[in-house]
Amino acid sequence: MERTLGAIGAGNMAGAILSGVLAKGLVEPEDIWLSNPSPEKLEPWKKLGVHVSSDNADVAKNAQVIVLGIKPQIFDAVLPQLAPLVQGKCVVSLAPGISMGYLRERLPGAMVMRVMPNTPMKLGEGATVVAQAPDVPEDLFRFVVSLFESAGTVAVIPESQMDDFIAVSGSSPAFFFRMAAAMVDSAKAAGIDPDLALSMVAQTMVGSAAMLTRTGLTAQELTRQVCSPGGTTLAALTAFDDYRFEEMMDQAAARCAQRSRELGR
Repeated sequence: MERTLGAIGAGNMAGAILSGVLAKGLVEPEDIWLSNPSPEKLEPWKKLGVHVSSDNADVAKNAQVIVLGIKPQIFDAVLPQLAPLVQGKCVVSLAPGISMGYLRERLPGAMVMRVMPNTPMKLGEGATVVAQAPDVPEDLFRFVVSLFESAGTVAVIPESQMDDFIAVSGSSPAFFFRMAAAMVDSAKAAGIDPDLALSMVAQTMVGSAAMLTRTGLTAQELTRQVCSPGGTTLAALTAFDDYRFEEMMDQAAARCAQRSRELGR
């Protein structure tokens, strides 16, 4: 079944979704509508044959599935523009903290979904969670899931877990980036070329992720495999113990979820 797709906001996430959709041929360019106040952000999509506009209403009028790629702080300004135009259509929110109950209240008659992608989706390596939506027909739900599968892996979870899941996949790329930056800084201080260090750190992250997903071993078992009695890895991990690494990560997750709830509506 052919469907028309719209996106309000031409930021990183919406752009990654559209790139994946076009690359996989899920929706043709002439069946996609995109709105953004910045002509510069729209121009590359226009060249690809996507319909572009500075008016969100154009997207709401023409698309059957509408992705809201906007910040939670501007939902109250945007949703009233859409409400008269989205009855019977599917509206997909990417914003943290915006509940499906809030969307149903502001967009009466629309079918709503809540999705949380992450930035690696821009390279087709995203990890996206989709909240269960019992009131959305199965074929439509699967179509929306396929949009995000075009740019990575998708898991379907209860909406009640969305806030807590942000630290697992939504915000966590920043955790790995910051760790990589710290490792490169340490290497630089030791006289190692920072570009070389970054290349090796990044490949080590890629390889470690592959071991987590392909070996069938737990993270704890893989950690033990790297450690030799009295060796360098165990010496390094004593710093993780001394500085209470697990407690820090637990706090990071808790603060991430709390901020999502503060933004929530």
